[in-house]
Amino acid sequence: MTTRIAVIGNSMRNAGAPMADDLALGGHDVRLALWPDQGDLMADIRSTGGISVTVPAERTLSGRNGLGVLRILTSDPAEAVAGADLVVLDVEPLELEERASTLIPHLENGQVLYVASHGYWAGLRLASPLRAADKAGVTVIEGTVPSMTSKRTGAEITSYLLRHHVPIAAFPANRMAEAERFLPLITASAECRRNVIETNFENMNMLVHPAMTLLNVGYFDRAAAAGEPISFYGTGNTIHAGKLAEALDAERPAVCDAFGVRFRSLLDHIHRLYGAGGDTVHDAVQESPGYGKTGATRADIWQTWMEGDLPLAHVPFVQLAETAGLTVPLHRGFVDIIDALLGGNSWQDGLTLDRLGLAGMSIDQIRAYVETGNPGG
Repeated sequence: MTTRIAVIGNSMRNAGAPMADDLALGGHDVRLALWPDQGDLMADIRSTGGISVTVPAERTLSGRNGLGVLRILTSDPAEAVAGADLVVLDVEPLELEERASTLIPHLENGQVLYVASHGYWAGLRLASPLRAADKAGVTVIEGTVPSMTSKRTGAEITSYLLRHHVPIAAFPANRMAEAERFLPLITASAECRRNVIETNFENMNMLVHPAMTLLNVGYFDRAAAAGEPISFYGTGNTIHAGKLAEALDAERPAVCDAFGVRFRSLLDHIHRLYGAGGDTVHDAVQESPGYGKTGATRADIWQTWMEGDLPLAHVPFVQLAETAGLTVPLHRGFVDIIDALLGGNSWQDGLTLDRLGLAGMSIDQIRAYVETGNPGG
């Protein structure tokens, strides 16, 4: 069955372009809209006649590879989303509100909007602007990005790996059944979560990045001074980084329980998403084909990641924990320490409960809101 799908944007991790190609190869009606600052990719696609994914066919959702021909290639999101059944937004987490502000006026009530994000509260961040634009009938689905970061050369994409058992939730949660039929189009396999609280408490970047970052800053600094790249998930994956990750993870079960969502350990997530073995987080990261294929990165990449993870994942997790009367000292301390290193003020500038539209709500009110989308209960 042909589905009308609009893919909006292609972020730094190159998730949008290969998804558009894979969907086109699968015979769907695909429209790709790129932002004005992505004109280089637009020119490359026009010159080659489409996007080309070069990975083996068994590693694509369509079971095909090669050149995918788009029905529409445009810089106008309105042209792409008109009449679409599914809208996919590939966006850097910090840019969500800005990018979405030009997209929301063109969305149609009844459409499903999938935000490709590891869990940075996309549904709640977009809830208020959607209501303000009389688009509350748009269902937002979010969760772990279904593919690893891809390499792009011109209009040719090399996707490193598709994740499996990808956690996905809807906002509001009571519309998940309506959105579920689209999941095979965007993931190799998905697991529907109870609500967006659950997917955001399972933010993989919040779970994997902190310990490796904190315990390796000296290594990163020396590499930067020498003009050398780093191996974040290789050299940075020390035994004690794994132990600290497990200690951070141990603060989550009580918070998950307080909000009535399931806890799944970081170790279990790595096993399921990547098919990795290992009895510890350190060993699982080491054995994971996902992390192992990341390769060398620039020495300051950790700063870029922390500038997103800290304000958009750690801050709301800590504040929601404290709303439940719980303390998560390792997570709170991590925010304070990294802010001191980077000169930030995440408690002021981050994704606070006020920005999420949750300020002053009780746990029961928050749970009702994510279920129904009605901030009044």
